[in-house]
Amino acid sequence: MFILLVEDEPLVRSACAELIRELGHQVVEAGSAEQAMTVLRTASVDVLVTDIGLPGMSGEVFAAEALSLRPTLRIVFATGQPHIATAFAKGDGPLLLCKPYSLQSIEAVLAKV
Repeated sequence: MFILLVEDEPLVRSACAELIRELGHQVVEAGSAEQAMTVLRTASVDVLVTDIGLPGMSGEVFAAEALSLRPTLRIVFATGQPHIATAFAKGDGPLLLCKPYSLQSIEAVLAKV
């Protein structure tokens, strides 16, 4: 799978990207929604893993824009906010990856996409 990871915290982003690579996936990192949109316009991305709390544009707004550009894109929201987990607990829409990440939690969510 080709995964676009959007996380504004550099250490969190690099750690998560490394875990995704350990699982055998390709990953491109972006520190903002603007950087990520450039990637979406130029690369064939299968899965978008995005932080919800991005500066300038929320991950939810960004995901909606990404889907308008690539309707088949699978979305995974990453958050450390427990109340958000409840909102995404049901349905076949975006998946949820709770922080802090572990290899097992990333593997589980990617298995669902």
